[in-house]
Amino acid sequence: MNRKQFLALMASGALGMAGRRLPAFAAPTGAAPAAFPQKNWAWVGGDFSDMASLKPKFAQWRAAGIDALLVHVREPDVLAGIAPVAEAEGLETHAWIPTMMRGGMEETHPEWYAVNRLGKSTATDPPYVPYYKFLCPTREPVRAYLAEDYRRMAEVPGVTSLHLDYIRYPDVILPVALWEKYDLVQDKEYPAFDYCYCDVCRAKFRDEHGVDPLELEDPPASEAWRRFRYDRITEVVALLADVAHAGDRQLTAAVFPTPDIARRLVRQDWPRWDLDAVMPMIYHSFYEKPVAWIEEATREGVTALGGRMPLYAGLFVPAFTPDELAEAARRARAGGASGIVIFEAKAPTPEHWTKLSAVIQS
Repeated sequence: MNRKQFLALMASGALGMAGRRLPAFAAPTGAAPAAFPQKNWAWVGGDFSDMASLKPKFAQWRAAGIDALLVHVREPDVLAGIAPVAEAEGLETHAWIPTMMRGGMEETHPEWYAVNRLGKSTATDPPYVPYYKFLCPTREPVRAYLAEDYRRMAEVPGVTSLHLDYIRYPDVILPVALWEKYDLVQDKEYPAFDYCYCDVCRAKFRDEHGVDPLELEDPPASEAWRRFRYDRITEVVALLADVAHAGDRQLTAAVFPTPDIARRLVRQDWPRWDLDAVMPMIYHSFYEKPVAWIEEATREGVTALGGRMPLYAGLFVPAFTPDELAEAARRARAGGASGIVIFEAKAPTPEHWTKLSAVIQS
């Protein structure tokens, strides 16, 4: 799809959200998961300037049982150079792109950034770390900007899918294992981490529900206000799904580990999303859970999806010994995952690869 075709789609409303019906939440009790082909993935970032040195790594990862790479590259020309090298080694290339977390427009479009319950913008007062600058998903110019950016990446030859990362609001509550790192106790939703209360969000909610969210007696307790924000992210996903599919690309997303955790911590209602596959980051150590929890969390997600799409369980390699990584892969499979995604490809030691490969190729 070229730029002219894209703009025609935008003008016709094919990529607009007005009047679009959001997918119904699917959570059939006891439903058997659909059978999807097994596939194993790896997120990979870093320097891709020397493809000759990366070619042996690609071959190693493919030999270990990895089928697809989620490549963190923002430049189309760099991505275009990676895809044929990966393909030559039997690996798919998928464009891993941060979505709502984007710096660089604080000066030109400060109004695009999300605002917390105290009235502070992530453009000037980002929470937790300096790079936590999140866009507001309600604003139409933000949506148009994202659609154009993803269209540009969809045109790269050899790319199989676009992969959404940071497709969410800032964490209103961090995973419990991170509280000490940031010297926080987040036993409830505190105003400094609660987004978005910008003028556009407040006006739209007021039009729909007759009240400004800032005037609610207890905003975190309002089901309508929570649902409003779930729906804004769901709408962005649907928009980008249209962009990806118009360019003959699939759309996938990295999400928080279970539907319940995702809704509570970052306003992701991912079982309703219009995706070709979902990749929950089931990082057990972030939640102070045992390795066995990976099976439980995987099963929760698979059940919630009701067979609509495959689920690939994301595993955080630094948290595992080689034997534990192998157990994690077995647990994910037992929970109904159609494969695993490791973070990230360069993290496993040779022993990790040996143990993991024996499981995913069995």
